[in-house]
Order: sequence, then C-alpha cells, then structure tokens
Amino acid sequence: MRVFTIFLSVLVATALFSCNGSKAFVKRAVKLEAAGLTHEAANNYYIALQKNRTNVDAQIGMKSTGQLVLNDKLNDFSKDKNFGKKKDAVYAFHAARDYHKKIKSVGVELTMADFYEQDYEDVKSDYMAELYEEGTTLLEASNFKDAERIFDEISRLDPNFKDANALKDIAYLEPLYKEGVASINGGRYRAAHDNFSKVVERKADYKDAKKRLDECVQLGRFTMAVLPFQNATNSAGLDAKIGAYLLDALTGINDPFLKIVDRDNLNTILEEQKLGLTGVIDEETAVNVGELIGAHAIITGTVLSYDTRNGKLSNKSMPGYEQYTVKKYNAEEEKYYNETKYRKTNYQEYFCTNEANVSFQYKVISLKTGEVILSKIIDKRLEDNVHYAKYDGDVSTLYPSNGNAVNHNRASRDDLRGLFNARQQPISTSELSNNLFQVVSDQLQADVASLLRQTIQ
Repeated sequence: MRVFTIFLSVLVATALFSCNGSKAFVKRAVKLEAAGLTHEAANNYYIALQKNRTNVDAQIGMKSTGQLVLNDKLNDFSKDKNFGKKKDAVYAFHAARDYHKKIKSVGVELTMADFYEQDYEDVKSDYMAELYEEGTTLLEASNFKDAERIFDEISRLDPNFKDANALKDIAYLEPLYKEGVASINGGRYRAAHDNFSKVVERKADYKDAKKRLDECVQLGRFTMAVLPFQNATNSAGLDAKIGAYLLDALTGINDPFLKIVDRDNLNTILEEQKLGLTGVIDEETAVNVGELIGAHAIITGTVLSYDTRNGKLSNKSMPGYEQYTVKKYNAEEEKYYNETKYRKTNYQEYFCTNEANVSFQYKVISLKTGEVILSKIIDKRLEDNVHYAKYDGDVSTLYPSNGNAVNHNRASRDDLRGLFNARQQPISTSELSNNLFQVVSDQLQADVASLLRQTIQ
C-alpha cells in the first residue's frame, strides 16, 4: 500500500509539473501574441501542448496563431509560383506541409485548402521536367557528379519520375567503371578492384563489371607458398605447432589477391615433378621452385628460441589490525556500551608469475628475382601474475597497517579486500604459449597484409 501511495504521489507531482510548465508557456505566448509576434507566440503554444495536450488555452492559441503562420508559408508558396520561381515554390510548399503535420502532431488541425496541393503538383511537375533535361545534358557531357546530384533530387521529389533512378545509377556507376578500366589497363589492379566492387555492389549487372572484377583478381593475384618451418630449439614439434598458427593467420588475411599454397599442396606439386624439399630454400633455388609451383613468393620461418617458466609461489607476512569490540559500563548513565578497539595481527600475501618467451624469424622470398623482400625477427614475451592474500581470521574485521597505526583509508581497505578475492592460479605456461603463438601470428599477418598492399596497387 505504501509503495502504491509513493507511486501515485510521483505521478501527481509529474502531472502538476507538466501542467505548470504548460501554463507558463501559454502566458508567454499570450504576451507575444499581444505584441504582434505571431510566429514566436505560435512556437510557445506548440511547446505548451507538447507538455500538456489537454491545455485548452494552448489549443485555442495554437489554432489561431498556427493558422496565421501556415497562411504566411502558403502565401510564400503562391508568390514563388506566380513569379516563376519553381524550385523556391516547391520547397516553400514542403515547408508549409511540414508545419501542418507538426501542429497536427500536438492535436490541432489547421486549415489547408485543397487547391494548394494541385498547384504544388503542377509546379513540381514543371520543375522536375527542367531538372530532368538539365541532368541528361550533364550526363551527355560526362559531368557525372552534377548529373547524379540532379537525378538524386528528382528521385527524392518523385521516385517514379521517368527513368531518373536508372540515370542516377549511371551517373554514379559510369565514372567508377571508367576509372576501373583505366586502372586495370595501367596495371593498378587493387584500385581497379575497388572501383568495380563499388559498381557491382550498386548494380551487379552493370555492363561487364562482374567480369572485370574477376579479371582484376586473376591479373593481380599474388600466390605465396608456405614452406615447412624450421625448429632451432630443443622443444620437439614446436615447428608444426607454430606453423599451424601462422598458416591460419595467413589464410585469414582479407585480401582478394592473396592465394596461399600450404605445405600439403606444395608437397603434392613437387611429388608430381618427382622433386622434394630439404626444408631449406636459398635465393638460387627459390626461382626454380617458384616456376614449378606457380607462386610469386615463398615464406620460410625458423623458431630461434623458446622457453617457458612456471613461477614459484612465494609469500610474505604482512602487518594488519583486527577490529573488535568490548563492553564498557558507564556509571553515570548506568548502562553498557560497545567500544571499538584494534589489535595487531598478520595476514599472508602470495605472489606467482608464469611466463613464456619466443623468438621467431621469417623471410618472404620473391620467386621472380630470388631476393628477400621481407624479413623480420619477432621477439615476444607473455607473463601472467597472481597476487592474493589469505587470513585465518574474519576478513571483514581486517584493516591494513599504516606504520604503527590503523589505516582507515577506504581505498586502502578496498585494495586489501580485493587481494582476498583475487585469482590464485596463474595462466598455465601451455595457455601462455598458445597466446604467444597467436600474437606472433597476428604480427606476421599484419606484415604480409602490408606487403601485399604495397606490392599490388
């Protein structure tokens, strides 16, 4: 019952506030109207109705002043129409129509004669005919940007006007198509791909854009063969494990021009040629291998070093204070009361750190020239620390120490309590290693993606 009473009180207060706010705007509107400021008065009546649509005074005022404002807007339309200002007339009518809808949204219906609508349709038709003629002239002159602007305006005024939508598409698509053709002829396959992609996205069957898009990929394709990675560490199988991460990263590069030939496909091709790989490719043999597998480059890599360390759990005793209460007797008031006291105590803080380290070198060798076009050593280290606390007593009564005194600082106590809720097991070295390999793979992916963007313009 009490909850309902509170809820009802809030509703009443809100209603009173809305009514009072509405009345204040009506008073202001009346003064503005008396001063001949009709438009300003109408705006205040409108705000009053937004706050309270049942305000009768606001409704009456809105009806009278709103009609005057609407009439002014319709007069502007008629003047522009009579003086042959077709564009101005069209948008003047839009302003009047929008105002009519706006006032209707607060429950007041203004009068707008039907003949205005017919006059608008007549002037709009003439204006669009002029726009259409201007747009087609611009299109014929290959002024695509201005033509698109013209046809876009026609579409907004009347989406079904002649073939304006189709011509708007042409105005947008044709310059992209032409630029794409020029780029592909100039060997700028990525630029051409970008242009034809925009064309196909807008209109899939525009000319031969889809065919041109596929042609870009074929002409600009960069095939990269991934050779088995080498392991220079004492950790058996590390080359295969990191190789799986790296291959996944390379195949995940979002570049339409990249084609990856992995180890299995590479071995199949070489076996067909009755050849094999020793695992080492130098600049002299790179070109020959490239011709056999139809690749532009190969990527080789070596795990130079790798180690993990399982941290040893350490701890230290920390001073603190335990809060407690004692009963005291007040002889004057003849009653007992509780007195808060603190006694020194100790709690334990624990520390542990696991870590993993790797050093990986990779090379990208051009199979056209035999040159190393990209080489980098990636050194990465990941660690995970845990820092937590334990206490044999009641943690809720424990306070940190500030020298030989109790530390009552709230932030310090929150930090201490956080230690008792902290994670107590560090991430395993196995999981850290996996995360480490992912970081190395992400770095390689970014490097190769950047190389591709520089290679294929």
